[in-house]
Amino acid sequence: MNSHTKPSRLTQAFISSIEANGAKQRFSDHKVAGLCLRVAPGGTKTFVIRYRKPDNASAEMNIGRADVVTLEMARDRAKKHLAQVPDGHDPIEARRQAAIEARNKKMETIDALALAYKASPGFLSKRIRTQEFYESCMRVHILPRLGSRSVKEIGRKDIAAFLDQIYSEHSGPASNSARRTLSVLFSYATELELIDFNPVSAVKQRHRGGQRTRQLNDTELKRLWQALDNLEGVTSDVSDMIRLCLFLPARVNEISGMEWAELNFNERLWTVRADRMKNNKPHELPFGEFCRRLLEKRRNSEAGNNPWVFPAKSGIEPMNGKVASRACNRLSKDWGWQPFGPHALRRGFTTRMAEKGVRLEILERALSHDVMGGRAIAHYDHYSYRDEKRELIEHWEEALLRVVEVQECESRDDEAAE
Repeated sequence: MNSHTKPSRLTQAFISSIEANGAKQRFSDHKVAGLCLRVAPGGTKTFVIRYRKPDNASAEMNIGRADVVTLEMARDRAKKHLAQVPDGHDPIEARRQAAIEARNKKMETIDALALAYKASPGFLSKRIRTQEFYESCMRVHILPRLGSRSVKEIGRKDIAAFLDQIYSEHSGPASNSARRTLSVLFSYATELELIDFNPVSAVKQRHRGGQRTRQLNDTELKRLWQALDNLEGVTSDVSDMIRLCLFLPARVNEISGMEWAELNFNERLWTVRADRMKNNKPHELPFGEFCRRLLEKRRNSEAGNNPWVFPAKSGIEPMNGKVASRACNRLSKDWGWQPFGPHALRRGFTTRMAEKGVRLEILERALSHDVMGGRAIAHYDHYSYRDEKRELIEHWEEALLRVVEVQECESRDDEAAE
């Protein structure tokens, strides 16, 4: 309902006597032109000033609630703000700028900016793994070196020197990770109008890593399998996790966070929730008989008492996939190998199955990649490809067991013995 401004003689008694009538009411002051009392439909009373902006558009700004600010205080505030209007000032814009300056003063340093960013919706809406990545880079690289520095004073020269330092003290990939995180912080600073542009965007990354191609050959797969059998430098939990990484083309964090509720043993089907997937879509992945036995064995152990297949020691969360990555890295150093991680196992699965002539669109779906052959098809094709993926996974399981020289009959004998 539209409101109309009513001329009146504003007094403290008159203000107290006004009652709500279900519509917005305004009462203009007889002493200070532009000052009004606004009464909301629910009865809230607020002093406002009404004026024309430099572009002649009408504007209204709150200057205080009537239950907090007296009429005389409201008049003093109104005079102060309205006195600047004839000179082309906009009180609302001036208040906004003052608020920005006050907020910016609180976030002068990288330390304060990082703290504000971690509490922002932009950070909290990111996947947990991404949050952990940014937090780690800030804690290890950025805050110890730049934390006390002023956001406004850090320029391209400072950033270049910082990235060079990370490169020399740590590694090229570490320098790139620090650059990525610092760029996110400075982008947030531009959103807050702390700075006018992101200086990181003008500084090139220090490390130009080529496409990763590392995968394990037959000899290496056998050696790794033996180490997992003998628990050579790994726990049984980590050994099982790496075995699943060998058999299933899933990302290590998807496997480490596997939940019993996601597994259908009768159909030998693993359905990963959308919120655990990189592309935010649920993912079905069949698993073979060897994986079924491995998972059944874990379900019958202490791990079966938790929601997760790989529970952390605390029992309140799953293990982090980094434990498998660290174990692979440690083994590769002990054996003098080129470093490898769980992703190299995923890469090896893809390469070997492609060599066998598996259709690429089936491989892509098994890897939970978006199939970009045609956007129209992506919107209309809702077929699960479950049978095709099952055939692929079972074919890979048989091939892998042959490589590591484990006969299926041996596996059945082991199961019978149990």
